[in-house]
Amino acid sequence: MSYGLDIAIAAYQIGRRYEMGEGVAMDMEAAARFYLQAAMRGLAEAQHALGFLHATGQGVRRDEVLAVRWLREAADQGHADAQHNLGVMYTEGRGVDVDYGEAVKWFYRAAMNGSQYAREWLETQTHGENRVTTG
Repeated sequence: MSYGLDIAIAAYQIGRRYEMGEGVAMDMEAAARFYLQAAMRGLAEAQHALGFLHATGQGVRRDEVLAVRWLREAADQGHADAQHNLGVMYTEGRGVDVDYGEAVKWFYRAAMNGSQYAREWLETQTHGENRVTTG
């Protein structure tokens, strides 16, 4: 394991403790700072966490464009939750234009990487409840 990755993992774990209030007082701003340190070093889990915080405005200014950027960084590394959340952003037009084709692509990738939520979303589309057209 490289020194940079060790630092990223440690920063992510500290951020997670602040987010969850595990052994420290819950502090979303501190969590976001530690997640940023880890995300800048390429750690997908931290990129996803930081993207989620920006999407929801927890501990940071709500910025859906920045949320999409961080979610895409993690999603491109195969992070299933980031792929699912990126699909949601495309479905709802949050930080990006609504693009059902792009949403389906990310939900499919998430499902292939084990996301039950993405599988369920895709199943609702194939059963006609909210049929998505990609063309």
